[in-house]
Amino acid sequence: MLENSVMQAKSGPQERIAVALEDIWHAIEEDQFLPHFQPKVNLLGMELAGVEALMRWRHPQHGLLTAGTFLPLIADNFLFDELGVIMLEKSVAACRAWQGLGINVPVSVNLSPDLLRDPGLTARLEEKVRAHGLPAHRLIIEVSEAGIAHEASDALDNLVHLRAAGFGLSIDDFGTGHIEPDQLARIPANELKIDRKMLAGAARRPALRELLVQAVQTARELNFIAVAEGVETREEWDLVNELGCDMAQGYFIARPMPGHELGTWVQAWGADPFV
Repeated sequence: MLENSVMQAKSGPQERIAVALEDIWHAIEEDQFLPHFQPKVNLLGMELAGVEALMRWRHPQHGLLTAGTFLPLIADNFLFDELGVIMLEKSVAACRAWQGLGINVPVSVNLSPDLLRDPGLTARLEEKVRAHGLPAHRLIIEVSEAGIAHEASDALDNLVHLRAAGFGLSIDDFGTGHIEPDQLARIPANELKIDRKMLAGAARRPALRELLVQAVQTARELNFIAVAEGVETREEWDLVNELGCDMAQGYFIARPMPGHELGTWVQAWGADPFV
């Protein structure tokens, strides 16, 4: 789906707000960027399985802005990496805070291709989770299918090192990047996130349903956890259950929320899901 990574957001009217590069520099200096977190639940048992960090800008005039407002401006700028590091630090800190509430689930963070090519990435992430008292498996690194399809060998080597160190690895936006099957099989991931584009309308359109079936089968063959992204209706929830997805994420379950609201959401979800 469009809003499924730290570097992406759902389109909307606020994306027409004009921002300049110097505004983003100022916002970084003033600590205005923060993650919101969208729950991911197991379909069997319906318990919270993890959360995904999604970038937000707490703008002093325009309020809370989604990433679509500003990411086009910095897509080819090193600020892309700067914001990724900020989101990583804040997400790991939030995950540690949830642990104190008895919420022991991983947080997923999307990293840019440039960061994935950093030869010191694994060591840096190990140091970060250690500083916050978290085991490595509580941090899942999400990489887009399209990004993997065009990545250099050093980035793929880093993915191997990350998995060997115990970090989770998720292939995001599956179904949009046209990755070759043999290349996908070489990625040491443990999770496959099926893009909303494959889900929307699949309950009523046989061709889309078949694509969704194939995606779930791909996850099964590679021993990946199959996650349906962008589940927005009961019909879609029922479909991904029927097709055997392991987890689901989307507005039907919960919208992204500030980290301090997760505990309240978990209690409400446990008492009466979908309310």
